[in-house]
Amino acid sequence: MTFTVLSDNDVKFILSSLSREDVSHIAHDFLKSLHQYSCHQESQYQPERSVIKRGHQSSLFMPATTPAHIGVKIVGISPANTPGPNEKPKPGLQATLTICDAEGKAVGVLNAAEITAFRTALGSILLYRLRKQTGRILVCGAGAQARWHIRLALILRGDEIENITIVNRSRARAEELVASLRETSVPDHVSLKIHEESESLEDAVVGADVIFCGVPSSEPLFPAAWLMSEKARQKTRYIAAIGSYRLDMQEIDPALLRSIADPEGVFREQVWQGKVAVDSAEGCLAEAGELDKAGIKKDGMLEVGSIQELRQGENPEGLERWLEDGFVIYKSVGMGIMDIAIGSKLLELAEEKGRGVHLDDF
Repeated sequence: MTFTVLSDNDVKFILSSLSREDVSHIAHDFLKSLHQYSCHQESQYQPERSVIKRGHQSSLFMPATTPAHIGVKIVGISPANTPGPNEKPKPGLQATLTICDAEGKAVGVLNAAEITAFRTALGSILLYRLRKQTGRILVCGAGAQARWHIRLALILRGDEIENITIVNRSRARAEELVASLRETSVPDHVSLKIHEESESLEDAVVGADVIFCGVPSSEPLFPAAWLMSEKARQKTRYIAAIGSYRLDMQEIDPALLRSIADPEGVFREQVWQGKVAVDSAEGCLAEAGELDKAGIKKDGMLEVGSIQELRQGENPEGLERWLEDGFVIYKSVGMGIMDIAIGSKLLELAEEKGRGVHLDDF
């Protein structure tokens, strides 16, 4: 079996060349992996991740298995650094993904920095694809996660999107994001802009059909009251929160989540059985700060893989209406199985697209 090495440039080339059909096929396989994890006992074969701290440096080890592959992603997280006047800032995150076949023979090594952003955004997009309304999108953050959420939304639903507004503390970084997106074919009819400090952020939040949150914040990005007013509740929306990944972090106001989960709350007609959608209930219990602070337990979470099982099976009353036109909050902390699913697909695409270094013997 050929062993393949994909550099960061190789990965970026493959991902940047994906068509709508390519993304749909990858999303199908990705969802299948989550379905297997949630409903077909794959979760028992997923080892726990490990975090090692050495001084200010953190190292994260994310092992995972599928019926076809064994793998591990190693992530190095460095503290923020201030570059010199003529230096470029060093990336705060480095990641490498190693994939083996089911017997343990290595089949590939991939630079995983871009893969992490892509697979996380793809997780958010799985439920977003079902939404009826996506005219107005608000994006909190301006990093790689924001870029891939926007790009995938444009690839899959670009004809229906009217405007995308980016909210970020650093104006310069937001401008860089806008410039990079405009290099990758933003449709002429889509208004892509940066939120101005002089503009009402509350109006932008209340008016959004979709909100993508990708900020490693220790405080909620906006107060619950903004979406609990009578005016705000006249419409529903889809919120994906993927930026916070520790119990001391939060993007969504816990008060909003408590109201979502309250069967007698103001959102009882807009939320199916008071559920919050998640990638992994166990992962969110351990790492999702906003869910922890809101007191959301496992029975208040519904994994995306389980949602797929319900839709394919009994499809209970109200589920489809909630997914298409209700108030859906999706929280993700990431899983190693996501990386294996995307990484193995990229190894296939690398051969088709003639990218990477290929060794017949390893």
